[in-house]
Amino acid sequence: MKLFLVIFSVVLMVWVSLASAQKPQRIVSIGLCTDQLLLMLAEREQIASLSLWAVDRNMSYLIDSVGNLPLNDSSVEDVIRYQPDLVVASQFAAWDTARFLRQLGYQVKQIPPAKSIADIYGMLRQFGEWTGNPQRAEDVIEQMQRELAEIRQRYIERKQKTVIVYSPNGFTIGANTLENDMFVHAGYRNLAAEMGIDGFMPIALESLVAADPDVLQIDRSLSRPESLATAYVGHPVLDKLLKRREFLDIPTRLRICAGPMIVEAIDNMAQRR
Repeated sequence: MKLFLVIFSVVLMVWVSLASAQKPQRIVSIGLCTDQLLLMLAEREQIASLSLWAVDRNMSYLIDSVGNLPLNDSSVEDVIRYQPDLVVASQFAAWDTARFLRQLGYQVKQIPPAKSIADIYGMLRQFGEWTGNPQRAEDVIEQMQRELAEIRQRYIERKQKTVIVYSPNGFTIGANTLENDMFVHAGYRNLAAEMGIDGFMPIALESLVAADPDVLQIDRSLSRPESLATAYVGHPVLDKLLKRREFLDIPTRLRICAGPMIVEAIDNMAQRR
């Protein structure tokens, strides 16, 4: 029996040692969305550096969790000085840096865009595997599912409302998008999706007015006020429309990245029904 216990202890120690050796120890994020995921899922000592976006008060959901973690400017030169054993980014964040780092032999992982809440669950599991923290990912997923069920039950008696998003350059958000799935979970009908719009597409202002939504979400906070793109969302017609329609203003930090923070955005939207 004693011999068995000794052998078991040795095997366990070897297994723990191997698991630790395979777990990334110096992870660098070069984008906002992977900053958030690292702060949620990785052990703090695994994080070598986050991007400067992590401390942007308008964009970062977990700005108060950053503390004294080092920040990088997402450039190749800045990243390599942290000697990372894993670099994480989204597919659209600092893609040139990600490409050059791969060419230099660094391990780079990029999260895919999420088009649904189910995609977020898959992304969390994938990120948990990359960082060696799969159970943390499962815990976050379970909490999201529990909170979404509570939101659905809390507002189940309220009537459904119609909504349209209008963004810089005259774009709206239709079917097969995370935003559309969020509307569904919050109890809204996305009229852009019902009009046959798929993904992110332009919509004529006349079509928006004719659709006559109960609620408008106009993205004015994401653009520079002096840009030509912003002229679309600053049109006087929209101001007149907003005088007799509800305006849905969800903080950017709750919806710019796919992750558990979208549950809070859904709760905010459901409360407005």
